[in-house]
Amino acid sequence: GVMTDLGTLGGTQSQALGINNRGQVVGSSTKPGHLDVHAFLWEGGVMRDLGTLGGSSSAAFSINDRGQVVGEAVTVNDLPRPFLWEDGVMKDLGAFETGGSGQASAINDRGQVVGSSVVAGGDHAFIWDRGVLTDLTGLSSQALSINNRGQVVGVSTNSSGVGQTFVYENGKITVLGTLGGDFSSPSSINERAEVVGASATTNGDVRPCIWRTN
Repeated sequence: GVMTDLGTLGGTQSQALGINNRGQVVGSSTKPGHLDVHAFLWEGGVMRDLGTLGGSSSAAFSINDRGQVVGEAVTVNDLPRPFLWEDGVMKDLGAFETGGSGQASAINDRGQVVGSSVVAGGDHAFIWDRGVLTDLTGLSSQALSINNRGQVVGVSTNSSGVGQTFVYENGKITVLGTLGGDFSSPSSINERAEVVGASATTNGDVRPCIWRTN
């Protein structure tokens, strides 16, 4: 019943963005004397600076139960790239195009990473698995969460700019629909393939929702 201040990396602001079952917390914090933010790992009362990919800033979005962290970090060429941090080393996961940018949104306990990479025409959802970066949809999309079964949830945007939730599994994309409105957006998927997020209703209101698959 107690809220605990996790502190900062010496600046004035920070935010926690992910937690694993070991109680390790990741997020981003400002540094002393300037507005740049760095990804952090908080454990046992200590906040650790995870660094960058050579640029000025980074942010950590997810951590698995093995202590692997993913997020977005800026390179020496000022490009935001998806990263995987483990054992004190931050690794650039690459992009679909030379000089491209992107971010990693989530990681499961198998070390599979999902996120989005910028290509001509917009973001494309990806899964990174053992060094291989795979485009999930070939469309304008973002992958936002992955469970330990390798099921991925994300949002795909059509030519009209309307986003709808999808689940990716074994090379197949399933669109989950809406609450009657014209868009939906997911937040997370659990081990039972239950997806939570938000959806527009027939009258245009936005509501929290849950999708349950077979």
